[in-house]
Amino acid sequence: MDKRAYVVLLNWRGWQDTIACLETMFASEGVPMCAVVCDNASGDGSLDHIAAWAEGTLASVIPSEPRLAGLFGKQTKRPQTVRIDRKQSLSTSVSASTDLVLVDNGANLGFAAGNNVGLRLALAQPDMDCVWLLNNDTLVEPDCLLRMRNRLAREQDRAVCGSVIHFFDQPDIIQAVGGNRFNAYTGVAACSEGRFLPEGELPSTDFTVKKLDYLSGCSMLIPRAALEQVGLLGEHYFLYYEEIDWFTRNANRFPMVIAEGARLYHREGSSIGSSGWQRSASAFADGHMYRSRLIFMRKHYPLRLPFCYLVAALQLVRKLFHGEYANVRTVLAVIVGAAKLKAPVS
Repeated sequence: MDKRAYVVLLNWRGWQDTIACLETMFASEGVPMCAVVCDNASGDGSLDHIAAWAEGTLASVIPSEPRLAGLFGKQTKRPQTVRIDRKQSLSTSVSASTDLVLVDNGANLGFAAGNNVGLRLALAQPDMDCVWLLNNDTLVEPDCLLRMRNRLAREQDRAVCGSVIHFFDQPDIIQAVGGNRFNAYTGVAACSEGRFLPEGELPSTDFTVKKLDYLSGCSMLIPRAALEQVGLLGEHYFLYYEEIDWFTRNANRFPMVIAEGARLYHREGSSIGSSGWQRSASAFADGHMYRSRLIFMRKHYPLRLPFCYLVAALQLVRKLFHGEYANVRTVLAVIVGAAKLKAPVS
């Protein structure tokens, strides 16, 4: 049986982005694959639109920027598509001829639980040897997956592989080289490694990976054995800290690597209001960020919670200074309610 990479994308009211991502992804070279799109009850006909694109009756929107536009038009065939719901995903056998599985999650499950629907489906398939967890608001270079797969093969599939992520709005500027650092005393993740570097100043990925504490869930290639041994994403996080939690549980059993030259372009938080290129985080995003931070610290480092609260207070003062009043109100409500949060079970 030929092995395949399964690509799991989560969609929530972003079908245009998902279609664009799929079009560039299905132009990937050298790696047999099957894409699984899990829709978190978008309520906007997302799966209908994506199915129409797969049938060839709806075109993707091509960016005007020449570098990004050049990623389109390289797809050689329409993907053979299957459409199922979350219950069916637990027992569906994906045939070798299926290229795209559309899953209706039936509810907005959040990032971790929404992606886990696709991860469970992938794990149930005997031809799956790795899963590419990929944000739907990305465009990928044709050799991105191949470079990542080859990098994992060098490690005999005993690692997890990241990629080089560029800003969608400024494609020659780096958003992240693989992932981020994390302060286990304060609970705060640093800005992504290499952020705002011109691509010509990109350091060696082997040098960069030594600085990282976790890879970005925007793009990471996970071998089957890692999912089987470490487990799925922690569903107690609705948004944020899923990757930090996963790599903390991993405890370096599957070390991080970054594939040299594996490039993609990320719109960064376009659907949920995360901070991005020349944009501050929304109150919605900040609320979930602080909530997940407190859940994570209660679970993994409960004795360090005072440091976490102190840093949160200092950050709130800065937000007040910048006039982010809605964010401050939302975060204060999260902190006040934090006493009700229970440390989740791994």
